[in-house]
Amino acid sequence: MGETSKRLLSALVMVVFFLVAFLYAGFYYIDLFFFGGFIIYFGLREFYDFSHREESQAFRGIGYFYSLIIYLVYYFQFMGVQQNIRPPSWVLDISGLFNTSGFSPVIALLVLLVMTSFLLQIIKRPLDGALMSVASTVLATLYIVIPIGHFLLLLGLPYGEYYVFLVCVITIISDAGAYFGGRWFGKNPAGLKVSPKKTWEGYVTGNISAVLCVQLLNYLWITFASDTELPLGLLESILLSIVISFISVIGDLAESGLKRDAKIKDSASIIPGHGGMLDLADALLFTIPSIYYYFKFKEVLGFPV
Repeated sequence: MGETSKRLLSALVMVVFFLVAFLYAGFYYIDLFFFGGFIIYFGLREFYDFSHREESQAFRGIGYFYSLIIYLVYYFQFMGVQQNIRPPSWVLDISGLFNTSGFSPVIALLVLLVMTSFLLQIIKRPLDGALMSVASTVLATLYIVIPIGHFLLLLGLPYGEYYVFLVCVITIISDAGAYFGGRWFGKNPAGLKVSPKKTWEGYVTGNISAVLCVQLLNYLWITFASDTELPLGLLESILLSIVISFISVIGDLAESGLKRDAKIKDSASIIPGHGGMLDLADALLFTIPSIYYYFKFKEVLGFPV
């Protein structure tokens, strides 16, 4: 089987798993929770592996522990805003505590993660490599867990299901369009040291593909979904597609920079045709929080979201 066939087949399998977890609320979205946990675990493991240095290495146990707690916070916040299912009262109580004005449990846990990492460095390791050990421990959680948590926050918005499809379509189609556009039409290198094989033709093809597929998504949503209108107008959807497509490129290049620093081609080899979990989800780690805060900014300005 060729590389392109492997890439398409493995992507299709992941999409099917995602749709099942995303569309089936089941037992309080527990399938979606475990799907996100699966991504987080393998993403953290890959990040810890390629940030490993002889003189410094992340505190993996602490990283996994705080990442799980932070992810649980997002999950409880998500369950607290559900309309179609009624979580147990104790879940709503915890969610209400997390949503108390002026208290941000995620920020508090990140502060504790930094402090704990420095404490372990002081107690267990020599001072050499302290900067990289602590930084890689904290960055892994910021880079992977926070965006996955924002996926749940995005889904919790009034038009959350549409927004999730929107960001996934833009991100995935941008990547696919850039990949095939570069293979078929690519002649002018973009000149980026972090990814020298990428071409301007690929980026433009990815951007155009994303804009067109979002319009197709909007048509299908109006035609087959229960909503009779969309929270985005035509011009807004086009501009948002362009911006999020650009951000997806940044996410892809950011992960490429991390791999080049680690002198590896792929973050792992668990997904045929793609490499590792970070190779597959790199762009989404940037686009998910970006589109979430775009809609929250609209909400602050008084526009419906």
